[in-house]
Amino acid sequence: MKRPQRNGDRNPRHSEAGFSLIEVMSALVILAIAMTAVFATFISQQRSFTVQNRVAEMQQNLRQAVEYMSRDIRLAGYGIPDNVTIPDGVVATGVTSIRSLYAKDNTTGPDQIYVLYMFDMDSNQPPTLLTSPMGALATTISVASAGGFFDNELILVTDNTNTTADLFQISGTPAGTTISLNNSSYNVHPGFPAVGYLTSPAALVAKARFARYFIDNTTDPAHPTLMVQRMGSPSPQPLADDIEDMQVTYGLDTSTTTPPAGIVDTWTSSPATPSQIRQVRLQFVARTRLPEAGWSETRPALGNHAAGTTTDGYRRRTYDIVLDVRNSGV
Repeated sequence: MKRPQRNGDRNPRHSEAGFSLIEVMSALVILAIAMTAVFATFISQQRSFTVQNRVAEMQQNLRQAVEYMSRDIRLAGYGIPDNVTIPDGVVATGVTSIRSLYAKDNTTGPDQIYVLYMFDMDSNQPPTLLTSPMGALATTISVASAGGFFDNELILVTDNTNTTADLFQISGTPAGTTISLNNSSYNVHPGFPAVGYLTSPAALVAKARFARYFIDNTTDPAHPTLMVQRMGSPSPQPLADDIEDMQVTYGLDTSTTTPPAGIVDTWTSSPATPSQIRQVRLQFVARTRLPEAGWSETRPALGNHAAGTTTDGYRRRTYDIVLDVRNSGV
């Protein structure tokens, strides 16, 4: 006879299975270890990606700076047969003329460089010709076409024998066939040709590229910026971010032969005779946009600029290139 089931009796068919406390704690520990490993891997990969991204950004800044400056330096002196008059103090006190390059060396900071050449190779900014003779005190000039010229721009007028050039500044927006000249210090010309600029054959009128390259490390000290200032324009413009240093050295041909041999025999950071410049060496130090935790580095020495004395968390890259200057000689 079957015994009736009592409340205290267990039914083997309905027994309750489960994990012990030790098993649960062991599983949690294993899960925590796995999650820690996954998180550490994620953080490491994210940090590596961030660093590589910042380094790539830094290298792009360097490439941009070098590409832009290289074009101007290679063209320095192009289309200019002789020194042209510039206002005293524009590049340095007592300097009143320039033909191609002017160097400003700095042993305690970044260097500067000024570049001048005739800009006539762009179909949107073509040169034009005088259609009426131009005298020394002219306030307007008549040209074949004033298209492509703009207010405050600098222009070069070169005589038809290619021996003399003068620098002027435009006043107002030219229209038709007339260009007005600004009454500024750029329009003072003590060496103006005695016969002026003529039309038979016609003198050439073209834009002048007169630019200053320097590093602005005062406006935002955390992000030093390579700047380009187009002389005659209201303000400099940024060219490349986080460029910490720029040093410029010049290769000279100091031979006394006529014409010069064109072979570099001397390197200097302060050329006394710009017409002897045959090569320009550009050196840059770029750094990442933001410092990196756990990284320690000091700004390296470059050119005649000593290395920094304070370590920080920026990663840096240097760039070194030598450029030929084909138009600086007389």
